[in-house]
Amino acid sequence: MLASGGGAGLSEWHLRRVRGHIVGLNPLTAEVAVEGWRPVEDVVQWGFAQQPVVMANEAHNGLARCVRTREVGVRMIEAAHQAGVRRLAMEALPWPAPDTPGPVWAIPPDQGGYLAQPDMRRLIGAALELGWSLWAYEAVFEPAADADPAEMLGMEFTNWRERGQARNLCQVLAAAAGEPLLVWCGNGHAGKQAIGEWVPMGWHFRGMSGTDPFVIDQAVTVTFTGKPQRWVRALLATLGETLAAYGGTAGILRDHAPSSLNGWPGVDAVMVSTDNTLT
Repeated sequence: MLASGGGAGLSEWHLRRVRGHIVGLNPLTAEVAVEGWRPVEDVVQWGFAQQPVVMANEAHNGLARCVRTREVGVRMIEAAHQAGVRRLAMEALPWPAPDTPGPVWAIPPDQGGYLAQPDMRRLIGAALELGWSLWAYEAVFEPAADADPAEMLGMEFTNWRERGQARNLCQVLAAAAGEPLLVWCGNGHAGKQAIGEWVPMGWHFRGMSGTDPFVIDQAVTVTFTGKPQRWVRALLATLGETLAAYGGTAGILRDHAPSSLNGWPGVDAVMVSTDNTLT
């Protein structure tokens, strides 16, 4: 596990970044601030120029998902590859063996759920085709035969799961200390700020690993239920030309974002899109 600000692997990684030796990453772009709305790729490479761990999310509600977030995920993988990244940790991956998070070198068999969805398989395939290793990190829970399923919906279980995911990610990070890592999660797990009683995985990971991950939130404008929120409609109305120029999706550092987004909790950048539906 990396210590805060001083683990040997972390220091080596930052030394290589400063010297511009990350494969395929222009050292000039690594040191220039990314201001205003930018292509997805710019935000991802900026994130890896700052931290060895970048976390990005997809939006889903049960098996319904926003396909756009996974399609953008493919672009993120390609951009991260140019920045020298070769490892992808995925919440949805099953563990290849007990106490062994990876590496995984093939798309898992279709056993239903998220992994059966073609857009998820395209995302996984994109990383494998580039020669990446995949790593599982979901918290493993084996309920007792007489367990009440309702307990798995409560906050106590939710926070247990967030802590477990963070511990497992620390194991993945330590398996190749000093190497950058892209983390793919669902919805708000990557958040670095507690919200009420809920303490997300990203908050725990930062404390456990000593690494402050760069977190990209793709779900900010996604319509989870009913109609789009009023503030989302207003935001998209002002960004029509900008989003069109970037193919419908653009990113921005949270501190540079419009007022409706610059206080978004626990993230470093947000992706805004014209495609926000769950299917």
